[in-house]
Amino acid sequence: MIHQCVQEVAAIAVQAQVDGLNRIVFVSGAPGAGKTLVGLQLAFDKQLRGDAVFVTGNSPLVEVLSAALKGAYKRRTKRATQAVVASGYANEDAARVIGMSTFKLVKAHAFLGERGKHLDSADGRVLIFDEAQRTYRKGRLVLRKPLAEDEAQMILESVQRTHPQGAVVVALIGHNQAINAGEMGIKAWFRASETCGWRFAISDETLALSEVTSSGDWSNHPLRDRLETGHLPHSIRYYRNGDIECWTDLVLRERSEQAEKLAIGLNERGDSVWITRDLYFARHWVRERRVGQERAGIIASGQARRLAAEGLFVDHKPDIAGWMLAPDGDVRSANMLETVQNQYQVQGLELDYTIVCWDGDLRRAESGWQAWKMSGSSWQRDKELEIATNGYRVLLTRARKGMIIFVPRGDLTGEDETRPKAMYDEIAEYLMKCGACEIQPSLNFT
Repeated sequence: MIHQCVQEVAAIAVQAQVDGLNRIVFVSGAPGAGKTLVGLQLAFDKQLRGDAVFVTGNSPLVEVLSAALKGAYKRRTKRATQAVVASGYANEDAARVIGMSTFKLVKAHAFLGERGKHLDSADGRVLIFDEAQRTYRKGRLVLRKPLAEDEAQMILESVQRTHPQGAVVVALIGHNQAINAGEMGIKAWFRASETCGWRFAISDETLALSEVTSSGDWSNHPLRDRLETGHLPHSIRYYRNGDIECWTDLVLRERSEQAEKLAIGLNERGDSVWITRDLYFARHWVRERRVGQERAGIIASGQARRLAAEGLFVDHKPDIAGWMLAPDGDVRSANMLETVQNQYQVQGLELDYTIVCWDGDLRRAESGWQAWKMSGSSWQRDKELEIATNGYRVLLTRARKGMIIFVPRGDLTGEDETRPKAMYDEIAEYLMKCGACEIQPSLNFT
């Protein structure tokens, strides 16, 4: 499916150069379906790589990809580095030449850094915009300045100034992934298309998504072209069993009975979702399973500030490139299971094994899920429930091979009112009601 999608989108980009029409191409998919992979394949496609720039609002993804690509480049060009030194460069200058290699991976805020002016006139006829649903409306502060227009419109105008004809924006749209307040979603691109007169290609499956139908009927719009392979329906992240995506959705949508039935199938196939109340044991569980070059890490919500009592500090953000790429034994590595990353840092990334830590920012009530935030020394109710649940959706869908959820026991003395035992018990009980399997240390566990 991914290969066919890349081929179809690349053909549209080539056609745009022939007929001179500017176009937006929408590619949608659930978490882990391969949207970013499609974008990267297009960025390095033989037909497009001279024109393509990969732009993403996911800054950590850029940092990890850039570090990984530069590392691979340095390894491949060890002899070339020696040749550079031999040709007259000092060692430190040779390293700088290699380090300045560009891979055309750009952070969205860098793209808007000149208030909509394009970064490089030599590139950008094909702009691949990852997490395209994460654009802001007019007036929103970006880089400490209010946007003069909707961000999506500014992007189209920026590309069009440098490439008046035959420009293409590939908008990679993740659904159920809004984790920041104020994001406009896909409707921003429809509006920008109308304002700027760009044609847009979109599949029937993408048009059927709830986020799209809620923004109006675009199926018969005069600027619309049909796309056959523009929606990626199946996760490739949790490759042993894609049902983990469905289980997560059911848990967060209050479908506990359906989640439990699905979990039974997961258990039978050896893909159980585990839950523990002991962080030390969660680390042990991961270390017993991870082998070789596999990656593991601890992740939690950016609002999970009472995990500090467990020694996990979500406000401390380790360098994501080192966290994802540093080898075993390096204290910067996720594999050390010492530091924690939040949903904003790991969206678009994946690990083989995860410890997902659950705090009181998303908790149970008689009415269902409630969102809370720490304000000063106490929890305050938060109105942004969808943002909170989508944050946990990201966390619960980062693992390729296995996941264990850690729910603290809370303060057993009753002195710390921010960590009531009952609150954490209710979370754990609900997750087990949804089919998560509790696992406890054996008596001889050390």
